[in-house]
Amino acid sequence: MISKYFLLAWLTFLNLLLLSSCLNSNVEDTEYSPDAQIYAFSLSSAADTSDILSSTKFTIDQVNGKIFNKDPLPYLFRVDSVLLNIAGASTYSPYALVQLMLDPDSTYNWVQDDSVATTRLKKITTTAPDGITKKSYDFQLNIYQEDPYLLRWEQKSPGYLPVSVVTQKTIALKNRFITYFNSGTAIQAKSTDSGDGADWTTETLSGLPPTLQLSSLMTVNDTAYGLDATTGTVYQSTDGASWNKIVTTHTIKAIYGEMPQATHGNILAAAEINGVLTFVQTDNFSVLKPLNNLPANMPLKDFSATKVDTPTSYSKYLILSGGITSENKFNNNIWILLENNGVITYVLSRIPGAVSVNGSSLFFYDNKPYLMTTSSGENILMYSNNSGLDWIKTAENQSFPSGFTLRINASVLTDAANYMWIFGGISAAQTPLADVWKGRLSKYAFN
Repeated sequence: MISKYFLLAWLTFLNLLLLSSCLNSNVEDTEYSPDAQIYAFSLSSAADTSDILSSTKFTIDQVNGKIFNKDPLPYLFRVDSVLLNIAGASTYSPYALVQLMLDPDSTYNWVQDDSVATTRLKKITTTAPDGITKKSYDFQLNIYQEDPYLLRWEQKSPGYLPVSVVTQKTIALKNRFITYFNSGTAIQAKSTDSGDGADWTTETLSGLPPTLQLSSLMTVNDTAYGLDATTGTVYQSTDGASWNKIVTTHTIKAIYGEMPQATHGNILAAAEINGVLTFVQTDNFSVLKPLNNLPANMPLKDFSATKVDTPTSYSKYLILSGGITSENKFNNNIWILLENNGVITYVLSRIPGAVSVNGSSLFFYDNKPYLMTTSSGENILMYSNNSGLDWIKTAENQSFPSGFTLRINASVLTDAANYMWIFGGISAAQTPLADVWKGRLSKYAFN
């Protein structure tokens, strides 16, 4: 007969054995992650009262082992020490160890509350929860080392056109700049690579009438268009040299340019329909879609135009400045044109002070409209942060160089490398200019 005490002891022994087995099993089966990667990184500092650091986005390059901010911090920004915020694959015990390497060479084990000298931080090395796998990242905090809004200028061609130029206009077409000029008897052209601006080649033109209004030349969708104002005939070219006449259903009075988000063709123009000046939209002038009538005092020739297509804004506009109205008067307004349900609406703005838009040049640069114009006997640049409603004169860091001749009616273009180009114009003495200038903000040189 088995004693009940013996049975109790035996069951206790089995329970202890089972418990020990379970404990041993937990220890043996626990696997710690070998993932040492950093998945999120940010900086903060109590001294950063503008919260610039906390809003700075950092790129984590897992392949090359680098952590850096693509967009540099503001010029002259300085914070001596910061707090690092590092996140791994797991929010619970993400790393077994994090080490920081500072300059000059020194390494220490980092904890969350440590203040770190950003100017000395060179490398971050993490050890995964498994205690074995390591991952190192080179750290770089980019800060503009010079004023990012400093506009640097370079003269490319001091005189690339004949002396006998009467009028001129430069357009960009398929990676080339083409300058058309009228010597008084015929229209001629020279072209250069859009990244060069110094070496010019004479173009052989065909199909272009001598009465073409050069100020009307513009490009839309890799096609150049121009208007013979005496006949209201439109000409087009895909290479800038061979031109063809377009047969239109109505006489064209003005070509305003590319209208963003247009519903009936992205070219906005003015046509005479039954004796009334009317807005029309078209893709290539073969078919015209009549819209509403032109308002009074709308410029018809010699104006400057640029589209405003800011990526961060839903509103897309076409802006006009300067030019001559149907009554042969100067236009002193900035016209902001927008299509709304098949109707061209507009808002007028005017630059305050002694600033004239006569002979001004509009262009889109640094994600906003710019205006090159004249004030107090000198050329100035202005820009708008609200799609052309209000205009601000640029600071001294964006003034023109000392050798820049005062001018109006210049052609101003921008390229994919964020350069602005200025071609020719008319001097204060009413003489044609035949020079080329190239400028760019310093912040684009950094990129």
